[in-house]
Amino acid sequence: MADWSKPTITSNYIIFVDEIKARDVDAITLQRVPLTAPPTGAIKLVRSPVKFQEWDGTTFVDLVLSVAGGGTGSSTPAGAGSALGLGTMAYQNANAIAVTGGNLTNISIHGACNHYNGTLIINENPSHGLICYGPPNTSGYAAYIISSGVAGAATGLIVQAGYNASDYSFQVRNRAATISSFLVRGDMVAEFGHRLVIPVGTDLWAPV
Repeated sequence: MADWSKPTITSNYIIFVDEIKARDVDAITLQRVPLTAPPTGAIKLVRSPVKFQEWDGTTFVDLVLSVAGGGTGSSTPAGAGSALGLGTMAYQNANAIAVTGGNLTNISIHGACNHYNGTLIINENPSHGLICYGPPNTSGYAAYIISSGVAGAATGLIVQAGYNASDYSFQVRNRAATISSFLVRGDMVAEFGHRLVIPVGTDLWAPV
């Protein structure tokens, strides 16, 4: 808008005030309208995309706001993430995250849950170490392991299942899941699919 090389000592008195006012408008609007002959170091606010630029005497150069100044410290997404101290979790989609190390507290897992490699350790607490509930519409269909940290009697494993009496609350099967050797029904009937052995003395067992 304004010609920043003016006014000069030879400026016409009639247009002197207009030249000064035009420079004031440029300053307060951060060069909303391109000006003429900007001084080196002049700051410009670009409206689209919104960013600050500085005149280096030849052209306007983009400025990067530091984190300390409320900016991102970079002009690229990757650089901004690094300057802001964002970890890898910041770049993961909600439907495909990978967590390595750290702690998860008070979380809910829905759908399939697979554990691969390593050891799954469930530390005890004063109540239940692990609780696995079945569908809510089948009352009593649940299994939970109790690892009590409270002094006194504690149950090691409770399998509470069998919404129907004929349901098997507990099964022991072979690796291929084709043979069930021991089953406990919901009505507490125990079934031995093949062979039963009973103790007949110290370290002595007899087949039935």
